[in-house]
Amino acid sequence: FATKVVRDLVGVQDLQPKIKSVSTWTVNNMYATTMSNGRVFCMGDATHRHPPSNGLGSNTSIQDAFNLAWKLAAVIRGQAGMGLLDSYQAERAPVAKQIVTRANKSIEEFGPIFKALGMLDSVDPVKMQENMDARCNDTSDAEKQREAIRQAIAHKVYEFDAHGVEMNQRYKSGAVVTDGQPEPAFEKDAELHYQPTTWPGARLPHVWLFGPEGEKVSSLDLTGHGVFTVLTGIGGDGWVAAAKSLSREFGLPITVHKIGPRQTWQDFSGDWARAREIRDSGALLVRPDHHVAWRAEAAVKDPEGELRRVLTSILNR
Repeated sequence: FATKVVRDLVGVQDLQPKIKSVSTWTVNNMYATTMSNGRVFCMGDATHRHPPSNGLGSNTSIQDAFNLAWKLAAVIRGQAGMGLLDSYQAERAPVAKQIVTRANKSIEEFGPIFKALGMLDSVDPVKMQENMDARCNDTSDAEKQREAIRQAIAHKVYEFDAHGVEMNQRYKSGAVVTDGQPEPAFEKDAELHYQPTTWPGARLPHVWLFGPEGEKVSSLDLTGHGVFTVLTGIGGDGWVAAAKSLSREFGLPITVHKIGPRQTWQDFSGDWARAREIRDSGALLVRPDHHVAWRAEAAVKDPEGELRRVLTSILNR
């Protein structure tokens, strides 16, 4: 069989290829429901096996590592309790199921394209080529074929333009504190359209901000880098002081950025004010993996007490 495949691909039927090894590739539809057990953590292709549709494999594997790495580091450094590690399973297992399901749906959606091209009518490569070439003819049947092809390809938007599949992942675990704030409903198809939100558990939205020299910096680049980050604005000095105090108390690096007019980072376009979903004096606590851990609508009487409560909960202290 392998020899025939090589000959057909090369187009030389008397070719005598040297087959060094043979392996069989199959479409996988498998995901782990348990991604950790005690001191053992699984990630990547070991926990979600699927066809290459949507290009989800490497992305999801890297996201698994990005999710777990900062948690392991915090526990090893004594900054967090072992309970923080339980959030890896809670956050990533649903993603494994989601992306495996999507990738398999996407590969199934190639069927209408193959059918419209006439590739399912025969296994003879010559006949298959003739069927595909027929779409170029000046006939009513060819016109119908071209329309069928366009419609089939248009439906592949769920593979080629499905930004929401990855960007809309919202974590629900002990490493997120919502304080009862309801999750915002998706206004459009959640697989196709990314809906930015700072609801705790969601990925921090990307917004261009501007530095002292007018340089553009993404809100994502102000956060992450292995540490927690507090984002606030004018009227948020209480959050700034609280973060500095609790950083010393918890032995945990916490970066703080104030965003607003004549601050270190400015929102010239107003995009940040629209995306943050809090007031100027409010605060966003962003995890090292760019997901929002908690948010406060506005300034509070005891910002240090509030931030201590949240960090204690997230870090399982």
